[in-house]
Amino acid sequence: MTPPPGTFEWTGYGHTDRGLVRASNQDAFLVDNRRRLWAVADGMGGHPGGDVASRIVMDTLADFSPSLIRSAATSEHHIEQQSFLLTTMAEQAHAAVRAYADRHPTFFGMGTTLVMAHLLLVPEPRLLVLNVGDSRAYLVRGERLTQLTRDHTFIDDEVRKGRLTPEQAARHPDRHVLTRAIGLGTVLDSDLFTFELLAGDLLLLCSDGLTKMLPDERISEIARSHRDDPSEMSHALIQAAIDAGGIDNVTVVSCALTGMRDGGNTH
Repeated sequence: MTPPPGTFEWTGYGHTDRGLVRASNQDAFLVDNRRRLWAVADGMGGHPGGDVASRIVMDTLADFSPSLIRSAATSEHHIEQQSFLLTTMAEQAHAAVRAYADRHPTFFGMGTTLVMAHLLLVPEPRLLVLNVGDSRAYLVRGERLTQLTRDHTFIDDEVRKGRLTPEQAARHPDRHVLTRAIGLGTVLDSDLFTFELLAGDLLLLCSDGLTKMLPDERISEIARSHRDDPSEMSHALIQAAIDAGGIDNVTVVSCALTGMRDGGNTH
């Protein structure tokens, strides 16, 4: 049974690593425990300025995040308003990336993925998740790992249309070609999901440097073995991706939702 509002504590941590192959790290992340906002961005490695794009997105989200808390106390339609704010923040980040590229022609075409999550505590604990691209959000509940987001890739679209099997998609040479990204196109097309939460749930946000290297079963095993230490969980997942080859930058943000204890971030 979900405890009543006001009985939860949340703790988020983020870590990133360049990996073993890439010359630079084009990932960026945001951990704002005060405002219950967490995010990961993965700059597009085949384009100039991927690291600039991902950093602009995180800076923009950080600038706008105070609005999430300011609105919470007076909103009569809390979920709808917070959903609108998250979408607006993503759109502002998209505009900021495009504006930077307009001012710096050498960065024309730069872009980044984005996955971000915001924890709502009223009327009951819920998670809002927004994503663009193939950075993912996962929920670990008990022994089960569930992908909360849908990849915006050419291959994922083909699988959903029944033109490829998941096994064919896993081996396809174009499996990481994005169909959506922050900074590309005039209008941002993002997905927004809402999920009910329970005490003991674990949230994982990650770049595809993790999911390229580790199957979901391995991610679940590592996450569950470190469920009492989200910081160590992030480190362990990244290290496992590096041990598996580390062909890309890898970033993991983890957050645990627990029953209220003394101290920490409580509501």
